[in-house]
Amino acid sequence: MKAMTTGTPPTGKWQHSFEEDTPGVTVYRPADRFAFPAARREREMLDFGAAGTLVASAPGPDDRLRETLGDWVARGMNRFRPSGASGPQRTIEIIESTPEVLKPAKPEPRRRGGWP
Repeated sequence: MKAMTTGTPPTGKWQHSFEEDTPGVTVYRPADRFAFPAARREREMLDFGAAGTLVASAPGPDDRLRETLGDWVARGMNRFRPSGASGPQRTIEIIESTPEVLKPAKPEPRRRGGWP
């Protein structure tokens, strides 16, 4: 894998490509230019704004997407933490970031809550 070389979060809309996930790594692809296969469940979406904003969308209990709004704060060594986001927060480590793929480390399991 190619590690990120910058300390800035990615930009743009990224959609979860769960078919490509591996143990310990979640795979996201560009939402506007990747041909995702049909899926029965909604795909999580991460929308990184150029000004450091983040909109994370994930399926809720009724399968409709729920948005979490916030900003990203660099923590060093390719790690970022949502700031000002509603709901639980956790540090995210970006393992690989290219124009075609975004691979954050999978969060450790928790009793409740979603990602991020």
